[in-house]
Amino acid sequence: MVNANYDELSKQMKELRHLSNSQSILYWDIRTYMPSEGIEQRGQSLAILGRIIHEKATNTQIGELISQCNKSDSGLDSIQKRNVELWKRDHDRETKLPSDLVVRLTKQSTITEHKWEQAKQKKQNFAIIKPELEKMVELVKERARALDPDKPMYDVLLDEYEPKMTAAGIDSYFKPLKEGVIKLIKKYQDAVADNPPNTTILKKNIPVDQQKQVSKWIMNFLGIPPNRSRVDEAEHPFTTGLAKDVRITTHYLDDDPTGAIYSTFHEGGHALYELNTPEEHWFSAVGETISMGIHESQSRFAENIVGKNPIFLKYFYPKVVQKYMPAFNSLDTDTFIKTINAITPSKIRIYADEVTYNLHVILRFEIEQDLIAGKISVGELPDIWNAKMEEYLGVKIENDAEGVLQDTHWYAGLIGYFPTYVLGNIYNSQMLATMRKSIPEWEDQLGVGDFSKIRNWLVTNVQNKGSIYDPIDLINNICNQPPDTKYFLDYLNEKYSRIYNI
Repeated sequence: MVNANYDELSKQMKELRHLSNSQSILYWDIRTYMPSEGIEQRGQSLAILGRIIHEKATNTQIGELISQCNKSDSGLDSIQKRNVELWKRDHDRETKLPSDLVVRLTKQSTITEHKWEQAKQKKQNFAIIKPELEKMVELVKERARALDPDKPMYDVLLDEYEPKMTAAGIDSYFKPLKEGVIKLIKKYQDAVADNPPNTTILKKNIPVDQQKQVSKWIMNFLGIPPNRSRVDEAEHPFTTGLAKDVRITTHYLDDDPTGAIYSTFHEGGHALYELNTPEEHWFSAVGETISMGIHESQSRFAENIVGKNPIFLKYFYPKVVQKYMPAFNSLDTDTFIKTINAITPSKIRIYADEVTYNLHVILRFEIEQDLIAGKISVGELPDIWNAKMEEYLGVKIENDAEGVLQDTHWYAGLIGYFPTYVLGNIYNSQMLATMRKSIPEWEDQLGVGDFSKIRNWLVTNVQNKGSIYDPIDLINNICNQPPDTKYFLDYLNEKYSRIYNI
């Protein structure tokens, strides 16, 4: 049955998606190639574009079309009904936001993120960014109150990144995870007490050109088509774009090439998800990725479950790392495997090991809840951050660049995003447990440098589902049960038992 209302709604929503994608590419340009003097001009451009998108999204005609499509006799199939459901969710959200607030948020995030980069580069100068971050936090609170004045503000913010998730729900996952991680750290420390891995052996001065060769290999290995993607450099690695234009960024460190290796794996995992959403539904709601937790499940699958797998490293290290980075030729494969998987508390989240990484995220989860609830102020962030880092990870922060300034999220207004990183770990370990049943030889494949079967499983079961299901429903669909922290703890314990005989 032809539904003219649905066709018109679909057309308008497709135009909106093109506009918002253009907005994301302009943000990409800010963080990669744009001249620094252009920031105010770009902020104005983005604010205007943000206003246009908001006005188009809240047009009364869209609301009327959604109402018509929701009638029982509309004749829509299941995919069309899901599109309407998701478009309604977005439309309801947008209509609650005053146009003026959207403009102020867009402009402020451009300014604050740019100032963040300046503050980070000047090491100990959080004072540079403090006034702008205070404005950003107040605007984020204003947004949350506008969206739902009856719900806790933090739950409103979480829902934007992980639909239907609440702080209480995350607590139910994070509490057993925190306990399990602390137990594993203790077991590991006891096991290596007499001969702990020396992670400084990975600190080698590797020319950027050599690091880029490894990044290029990783992209090919993951199966990311070069004619639909590109890899550039940014202060904080990220991925943006969709369909046939996905932009990946990494960060090459002068003294630690493993940073770029694993940020490339991570961002490559994000890119795979964007590239493999269902093509027949591109630029519709169902053709979108569903949540940041599922997104992070794909990035951290590539980074950790694959990139740090000991059997894969027996292939990857001699055939790729040592080939393109001859400075590593004096370091044997087994030592590299143990060192790359060493549980060593790090000051920097994105370079943290697979185990202590979770404490980095839990720390941020706790801080941003208190920040939004007004229990702490922006000015207190550095001291609170530093105290929690010492308490949870036993590391002493020397300057704000390695402390509260290390991540871009809060400065971009992305409060509520951080918990999705650990949700991604929980989701992907459960996916792995399911995948093993259909690909029992998955590690043998990695051992010969073949990712194709694993990639095809992820594409078929996760990425190609787009937004047909909400996150928890997707995990239920894949694994026949809801998310369970047990699988991630089992994965970690099995892996570290194998490597370190714990």
